[in-house]
Amino acid sequence: MKLFSDSFISPEFEATQKTNYQFIGAAIKTEPFSDANLRMDISGGVAMGAPLLNYLNISELYVQTRQSDSETFYIGRKKLLWSELDARWDLGVWEPLFKWNPLQAERQGLTGIFWQMQSKNASFTMFATPIYIPSQGPSFEIESGDFVKGNPWFHQPPKSVRIWNEATEMQYNMNQPSTTEVVLQNSYGAKLAFGDPNGLKAQLSYMYKPDNTLAVGYQGSLDLSTLKGNVELRPQVFYHSLAGADVIYKSEKLRLGVSTIWDRPSKEQLIDEPDWTQPTFEDALLVSPFVEWDGGNWAVSVMRLDIHGGRVNEVGADRANEPLTNLYPFYQANQISFLNNIGLGKARRLISKVSFTQSDKNDFQLLRFNTRLRLTGDWTLFGEMQMLKAGPTSDDNRNELSQFANNDRLMVGAAYVF
Repeated sequence: MKLFSDSFISPEFEATQKTNYQFIGAAIKTEPFSDANLRMDISGGVAMGAPLLNYLNISELYVQTRQSDSETFYIGRKKLLWSELDARWDLGVWEPLFKWNPLQAERQGLTGIFWQMQSKNASFTMFATPIYIPSQGPSFEIESGDFVKGNPWFHQPPKSVRIWNEATEMQYNMNQPSTTEVVLQNSYGAKLAFGDPNGLKAQLSYMYKPDNTLAVGYQGSLDLSTLKGNVELRPQVFYHSLAGADVIYKSEKLRLGVSTIWDRPSKEQLIDEPDWTQPTFEDALLVSPFVEWDGGNWAVSVMRLDIHGGRVNEVGADRANEPLTNLYPFYQANQISFLNNIGLGKARRLISKVSFTQSDKNDFQLLRFNTRLRLTGDWTLFGEMQMLKAGPTSDDNRNELSQFANNDRLMVGAAYVF
C-alpha cells in the first residue's frame, strides 16, 4: 500500500489545471525468486478528485509450468527480453507500454503462450497468441465534442483551426471500434540466444504482430449552420514485422554491446474510404550501442539511439499540420545514467537512479531522478522527479516529448509492505 503526492512544478504549467494531486495506491508482486506457479506484477492508484488520473497497470500476470529442468511453458501476460534496445529505451516497439506518465513509460508483457527451452549456453523461445493488448496511454473523455480537461498527461488536439482566415471551433467524436475488433488479433514470434552469459553472447528475435500503437484516421467537415468544424476520429489496428539482433560482451564489471531492430509496418490502406485521412508508415532501422560499468554499490550506463526512417506521413484531403499518429517518441538521443544501492545499517537501504537524456536532432533535454529509502522491512519512502526542456516541433523535428515541456514533476510518497 502507498500514499503519494504528485506536483507539477514548472512555472509555465497551465494555471487553469490543478498543480498538485494526491493518490492512494496498491501493488501486488510475486517475489523474484519464488517458485510459485502463478506470478504477477499489478499496481493501481486512485487520484483524489481527479478520476482521469486513476490507473491500473497489469504489467505481468501468468502461470508457469515446468516440464523439465530445461523446458517451461508460460500462459498469460509476461515480460521477456525480446530486444535489449526496446527494453533500454522503453519505445514500445516489441512489448506494449504503460504510458500513464509518458515521460516515465514502463514495459508491459505480451499476452499469450510462451514455450522456452534453456541450457547453459543457449535458449530458444516461441510465442503465439490470438490476443492483442496495445500500449496503455493517458486517460481522456469527450463531452459534447470537447476533450475534458482533467489529465495533464493527455495531449489534446487543437480546439480551433483557421478556415477562410477565421478561427473555427472544432468538435470531436471518437468512432471507436468494438473491443473484439481490437483484441482478437494474432501474433507469433521466436527468439534464439546463444553464447557465454559471462562472456560473448548473441540474440536473434523475430515477431509478426499488431503495432502497440493504434493508427488514427480522421475525417473533417464544416457545419455551415453553426460554423463549427466536426472531426471524426477512428483508431485502427495495423500489423508490422520485427527482426532484432543483439551482440553483447560481459566481463566481471563491464558490459557492452549493440542492439538493432528492423521494423517493417504494413503498407496496406487502413480505411477503405476516400474521404478519410489516414497515416502511412516507413520502414525503420533502429540501432543502439551501450556500455555499462557495475562497481557493486554503484553503476554507470551510457547509450545512444539512432532511428533511420520510420517517418509517419498522412494521405487524404484534410491533413493536419502534424500526423496524429506517432510510432516513436523521438528519433535520436544520447543517455547517461548513474545508479547506487547503498546499505545504511540494519534494514535501511538507499536505492537511486539519475539519468540525463538529450537529443540535438529532436531538440530536448530530459532529467529524471528516482529514489527509494527503505527504513525498515515494512516501510519505504520514495520519490521521483522529471524535468524537461524541449524546443518546438517541425516537419524535420518530430517527437512527442515537446508537448510535455511544461510538465516538470516532483512526486514523494511512502509505502508499507505486508
